[in-house]
Amino acid sequence: LDTRTTVMLKNVPNKMSDSDLRKYISDVVPNAFDFVYLRFDFNSSANVGYAFVNFVDVADLLTFAKAKLGVKWNMFCSEKVLQMSYANFQGKEALVEKFKNSCVMEMQDEW
Repeated sequence: LDTRTTVMLKNVPNKMSDSDLRKYISDVVPNAFDFVYLRFDFNSSANVGYAFVNFVDVADLLTFAKAKLGVKWNMFCSEKVLQMSYANFQGKEALVEKFKNSCVMEMQDEW
Protein backbone atom coordinates (compact mmCIF):
# COMPACT_ATOMS: atom_id res chain seq x y z
CA LEU A 1 0.00 0.00 0.00
CA ASP A 2 1.24 3.43 -0.98
CA THR A 3 1.12 5.83 1.97
CA ARG A 4 2.29 9.01 0.20
CA THR A 5 0.00 11.99 0.76
CA THR A 6 1.89 14.92 -0.77
CA VAL A 7 1.50 15.81 -4.43
CA MET A 8 2.54 18.46 -6.88
CA LEU A 9 -0.44 19.79 -8.81
CA LYS A 10 0.59 20.82 -12.31
CA ASN A 11 -0.96 23.03 -14.98
CA VAL A 12 -2.63 25.29 -12.42
CA PRO A 13 -4.27 28.25 -14.21
CA ASN A 14 -1.97 31.24 -13.71
CA LYS A 15 -4.75 33.55 -12.51
CA MET A 16 -5.73 31.17 -9.70
CA SER A 17 -5.06 32.38 -6.17
CA ASP A 18 -4.25 30.20 -3.19
CA SER A 19 -7.77 30.71 -1.83
CA ASP A 20 -9.21 29.65 -5.21
CA LEU A 21 -7.07 26.51 -5.07
CA ARG A 22 -8.09 25.68 -1.51
CA LYS A 23 -11.75 26.03 -2.48
CA TYR A 24 -11.23 23.90 -5.60
CA ILE A 25 -9.81 21.07 -3.50
CA SER A 26 -12.33 21.53 -0.67
CA ASP A 27 -15.24 21.24 -3.10
CA VAL A 28 -14.14 17.63 -3.64
CA VAL A 29 -12.68 16.70 -0.25
CA PRO A 30 -13.53 19.22 2.50
CA ASN A 31 -11.04 19.57 5.35
CA ALA A 32 -8.79 16.99 3.73
CA PHE A 33 -5.48 18.85 3.47
CA ASP A 34 -3.14 20.54 5.94
CA PHE A 35 -0.65 22.22 3.63
CA VAL A 36 -0.97 24.15 0.35
CA TYR A 37 1.82 26.09 -1.33
CA LEU A 38 0.95 27.68 -4.66
CA ARG A 39 4.16 29.07 -6.15
CA PHE A 40 3.91 32.71 -7.27
CA ASP A 41 5.97 34.97 -9.51
CA PHE A 42 6.25 38.03 -7.31
CA ASN A 43 6.91 40.33 -10.27
CA SER A 44 3.74 39.41 -12.17
CA SER A 45 1.58 38.51 -9.14
CA ALA A 46 0.51 35.35 -10.97
CA ASN A 47 1.18 31.78 -9.98
CA VAL A 48 3.72 29.81 -12.00
CA GLY A 49 1.47 26.83 -12.67
CA TYR A 50 2.18 24.38 -9.89
CA ALA A 51 1.40 23.82 -6.23
CA PHE A 52 2.27 21.42 -3.44
CA VAL A 53 -0.59 19.93 -1.45
CA ASN A 54 -0.46 17.54 1.49
CA PHE A 55 -3.61 15.56 2.07
CA VAL A 56 -4.36 14.39 5.60
CA ASP A 57 -5.19 10.87 4.44
CA VAL A 58 -4.35 8.74 1.40
CA ALA A 59 -8.07 8.13 0.83
CA ASP A 60 -8.65 11.88 0.46
CA LEU A 61 -5.82 12.14 -2.06
CA LEU A 62 -7.26 9.25 -4.05
CA THR A 63 -10.77 10.73 -3.99
CA PHE A 64 -9.44 14.05 -5.25
CA ALA A 65 -7.31 12.37 -7.93
CA LYS A 66 -10.21 10.26 -9.19
CA ALA A 67 -12.40 13.36 -9.45
CA LYS A 68 -9.94 15.85 -10.96
CA LEU A 69 -6.86 14.18 -12.47
CA GLY A 70 -6.82 14.69 -16.23
CA VAL A 71 -9.80 17.06 -16.08
CA LYS A 72 -9.84 20.65 -17.39
CA TRP A 73 -9.86 23.24 -14.64
CA ASN A 74 -12.78 25.07 -16.30
CA MET A 75 -11.87 28.39 -14.71
CA PHE A 76 -10.24 31.61 -15.82
CA CYS A 77 -10.83 30.67 -19.49
CA SER A 78 -8.04 28.11 -19.14
CA GLU A 79 -7.76 25.04 -21.32
CA LYS A 80 -5.24 23.50 -18.92
CA VAL A 81 -5.76 19.96 -17.63
CA LEU A 82 -4.83 19.04 -14.06
CA GLN A 83 -1.83 16.75 -13.79
CA MET A 84 -0.30 15.44 -10.58
CA SER A 85 2.82 13.70 -9.38
CA TYR A 86 4.03 12.66 -5.99
CA ALA A 87 6.22 15.31 -4.37
CA ASN A 88 9.81 14.61 -3.41
CA PHE A 89 9.09 15.81 0.14
CA GLN A 90 6.29 13.88 1.84
CA GLY A 91 4.17 15.09 4.75
CA LYS A 92 3.40 18.45 6.30
CA GLU A 93 6.46 18.46 8.54
CA ALA A 94 8.83 17.83 5.61
CA LEU A 95 7.16 20.58 3.57
CA VAL A 96 7.33 23.09 6.42
CA GLU A 97 11.00 22.26 6.91
CA LYS A 98 11.68 22.68 3.19
CA PHE A 99 9.92 26.03 2.80
CA LYS A 100 10.55 27.69 6.17
CA ASN A 101 13.85 29.19 5.00
CA SER A 102 12.54 30.02 1.53
CA CYS A 103 12.62 33.59 0.25
CA VAL A 104 8.81 33.46 0.18
CA MET A 105 8.87 33.83 3.97
CA GLU A 106 10.34 37.33 3.53
CA MET A 107 7.50 38.45 1.25
CA GLN A 108 4.17 40.06 2.02
CA ASP A 109 1.91 38.30 4.50
CA GLU A 110 -0.56 37.20 1.82
CA TRP A 111 2.14 35.21 0.02
